[in-house]
Amino acid sequence: MRKIFIAYFFISFLTGGISSAMDNPEGLYQKGNSSYENKDYEGAVSFYEELVNIDRVSPEVFYNLGNTYFKLKKTGKAILNYERALRLAPRDRDARLNLKLARSMTADKINAPERGFILDAMLFLYDRMTLNELTAMCSAFYLAIILFLIFSINFVAKKKIMYYIAGTFGLTLCLSLLFLSAKIRDENFTKSGIIITEKIDSRSGPREDYLLQFTLHEGTKVNIIKEAQGWYEIDLSRDLKGWIPKSSVDII
Repeated sequence: MRKIFIAYFFISFLTGGISSAMDNPEGLYQKGNSSYENKDYEGAVSFYEELVNIDRVSPEVFYNLGNTYFKLKKTGKAILNYERALRLAPRDRDARLNLKLARSMTADKINAPERGFILDAMLFLYDRMTLNELTAMCSAFYLAIILFLIFSINFVAKKKIMYYIAGTFGLTLCLSLLFLSAKIRDENFTKSGIIITEKIDSRSGPREDYLLQFTLHEGTKVNIIKEAQGWYEIDLSRDLKGWIPKSSVDII
C-alpha cells in the first residue's frame, strides 16, 4: 500500500510539474501585463523577454515589449519589437503607428525611397499579408484555375467564358507568386537588424583599427550582408556600407 502511495505521489508530482510548465507562458504574459500596468517597466520587460527566450512569441508579446521599451526610452529595442510584431501581424494598425512614432525619435534620418501612390497600391497585399497568408492565397488561385478548366470540359457552351475566368485567375496567380517569392526572400534570405546601442562607429573592416567611416545611432535599421570575427557587414544604401560589432545590433 505504501509503495502504491509513493508511486501515486510521484506521478502526481510529475504531472503537476508538466501542467505548471504548460501554464507558465500564459502566467508570464499576465505578469508582464500586470507589471506594465503598475508602471514596473523593468519587471514587464523581464517577463516578456522570458517568453521570447522560450520561443513563446506572438504579435501581442512583441507589441507589448515594444511599448515597454518605449516607456524605458530604449528606442532601438522598441523599434526592433514593433518590427517583429508587424512581421507576424502586418495589418496591426497600432504597431504600425507606434513604429512610425518611434522612428521619428531616432537621430539618423535615413529615408527610404518614396514608392509613390501607384506602387503603394500595387504592393498593398504584399505589405499587409504574412508569408502563410500569401501561400494560402496562391494555393486557392491555383485550385480555382484547375476547377474552372475542369468545368470548361463539361460546359462546352460556356467554355470561352470559363477560359477567360481561368486566365484572369492565372494572371492573378502569377502576381501572387511574385509577391510570395519576394516575401520568402525578405524573411528567410535577407537579414535586417536594428541598432540597439546609443551610438556605434562603422568601420571599413571587422576590427577596431580599421578606418572609421560613419557613426550610427540607436534605432537605425540596417541590412546585414555577412558576418566575420564578431562583426556584421551592413549597408544602408548602395554607397553606404561598413562593419559594426554584432553586439550593437539585434536581428529582426
